[in-house]
Formats: sequence, C-alpha cells, structure tokens
Amino acid sequence: MRPYYLPREFTHALAVVVYVPPSANADAACDVLLSAVSRLQTQHPDALLLISGDFNHASPSSSLPKFTQYVTCHTRDNKTLDLFYANTKEAYHSLPLPPLGRADHNLVHLLPVYKTLVHRQPAVTRTVKKWSEEAEEALKDCFNTTLWDVFSDAHGEDIDSLTHCLTDYINFCVENTVPTRTVRSFSNSKPWITPDIKALLKEKRRAFVSGNKEELKSVQRELRRMIRKGKDCYRRKMEHQLQQNNICGVWKGLKTISGFKEPKSQPVGDQGWANDLNLFFNRFDQASAPPLAQSPLLQPPSQSLPPVHWLLLCPLPPPPHDPQFTPT
Repeated sequence: MRPYYLPREFTHALAVVVYVPPSANADAACDVLLSAVSRLQTQHPDALLLISGDFNHASPSSSLPKFTQYVTCHTRDNKTLDLFYANTKEAYHSLPLPPLGRADHNLVHLLPVYKTLVHRQPAVTRTVKKWSEEAEEALKDCFNTTLWDVFSDAHGEDIDSLTHCLTDYINFCVENTVPTRTVRSFSNSKPWITPDIKALLKEKRRAFVSGNKEELKSVQRELRRMIRKGKDCYRRKMEHQLQQNNICGVWKGLKTISGFKEPKSQPVGDQGWANDLNLFFNRFDQASAPPLAQSPLLQPPSQSLPPVHWLLLCPLPPPPHDPQFTPT
C-alpha cells in the first residue's frame, strides 16, 4: 500500500493477514510467518509492516522480537485471540468495540498515536561552505598575494606559534572568500534528497490540492525521475569515496543509510572521584600516606561508585606469614 500521506521514514506499508486454525501446529505456523516476514523485510527494509489476524493458540511474539503487539483487550470472551503487530514502537492504542453482526469476536479499534520522526527529532540548522570554481580562484589569488615571509620573521623558530598563526590566517581567508549558506537538516530526510526534489514535493502537494490530475501525474513522473537521479548520484559518490580509500566518508554514509546511532557514553565521575582513585593507587609511593581506613574508596559503596567497582578497588589481605621463608 502506498497512500498519499505517509511519514517519510516509511517507503510504503505492507499488511500481512494471518489465520491460524485451532487444529494447526503453533510452532509450525510461527515458522511460516517468520519466513514470510523475513522475506518481506529483506525486500523492503524501510517499509511499515503490519501483521493482523486470528492467531488462536499461536503466539509469535518470541519469533518476532522486533515487532510490537498492540491489542491489549479481550477479543473473544476473556481471551485475546486477535493480535496486531507492527515493526515500530508507540504506534497504536487499542480499544474494544462490540462485535460486528453475529460475529463471535469483538472489534478492536486501533487509534494511531505514532509521532513522526521529524517531530521527535527537531531539525538541525548548520552553516556550510558553498565551494565553486570562482571561490577557489579567489582563494588562490588571496594566497598568491600574501607575504608569507612576514609570518616566519615574526615568530622565528617557534614552530607551534607559527602553526597557530598560519592556521588562523588561512581560516580567515576562507571565511572572507568562500560564501556560506544556512541549511536545515531534517531527521527524516534521506541522504540523496536535494533541494530540487524538495521543490518537486511541494509542487506535488500543490497539484494535489488543486485537483488537476494530469498535472499531478506529470509532477509524479518528474519526481520519480529526480529521485532515481539523486540515488544514482549518491551511489557514485560512495563509490568514489571507496576508490579514494576514504573509509571515514564511506562509514559515515553507511551509518546514515542504516540509521545507526552511536551508543551513549557511560557517565564518568567528577574530579573528586578521580583524585580519590589517584590517592588510592599511589598510596605506597607517598612518604606519609594516610591510613587506609580514612580513604574514601574503602568506605561502603556510595551512589557515585558501584558496589562491583568498590570491591575491585579494595586491597587484598596480606599473605599469611611463613616461618620457613626469610625475605632477603
């Protein structure tokens, strides 16, 4: 299904209707469903996948761990036989309704509560350099007319000071020569989306509101052509980075395509916590070391120091004295 309005993070919607007879093998039914769903996800990784039907005694929750089950009310007597799965979280809220006609199953009203990605993650505004042949020629002229000996004479043999001065001067020339523009990056925009594609999307919306079907078809054809062109340009860009051994750029592009996010770094202690660690591990090198009982690390574990870390930092007991061993 490809409705007119669909959140941009989904390419289209796939609906899977399931019926498991009461006499069927539940494990075999879950295996068949998993095989079909895996094939669909491989073919359409960015699609919204919806699974609904009468599952009876089968429960595919363990087979589909990445899916969320949204039916929380009873659908027949005091049992929940009709289930609804989706491959996105916090998408629906279920409410029970009376049966339709003489049906023995209740109706389930699924209210959409999904919050689109563009609303969950605000747009990022950043400033980028607009490089062109004219800007490069102007920057070359700026560097050609620069008296570089002035920098070396002013700083002498201080290589660090000379490096900082030259770097600041080059950045100053770039800021005054290369024009900049402010762009807004939306979280749901694909990496191959260009300003031309965004303009066609607005034109498609305007043609739909006006009711001109011929113009809408024409804009839709042009939009598909521009999307194919944008994807092809992005593919050639990735291939060029790979040929130039630009592994950093290739990895950044792969993370953008796959939606990979860096894991959040674990919180670290403050400066006092670091000083306590230094005091504990360097206590044998100090002439007048404080008693071990006064060390904060030997006190019972607090909120800033987990119990496991506290046990690892506790000193080991001294070895038992052996009368046959005489140290030299």
